[in-house]
Amino acid sequence: MGNIVELFNSQQKRVIFYEVSDAQGLAIWGGESPSEALKWYRNSPPDSKIWVSEWLTDEEDAREMMSPIELTPLVLSTIADCLERWSN
Repeated sequence: MGNIVELFNSQQKRVIFYEVSDAQGLAIWGGESPSEALKWYRNSPPDSKIWVSEWLTDEEDAREMMSPIELTPLVLSTIADCLERWSN
């Protein structure tokens, strides 16, 4: 398999996109702010999930560069670790 080189226009911008979805996979919130994503996740229905993906965008179009990665287990384990530390 050969090397793949991806060229992109200097007008394009890489964007890290966070999304919170309900248990059925329907988006509740989406945006570029990790702190807002955590706020929305905290106030979302049970069994909601939090995701991150990377996009390449310009004024006219956006293209997903990376499939979404579910962050829910990482977020929950971090919260649990913080709670454990704070309780000691």
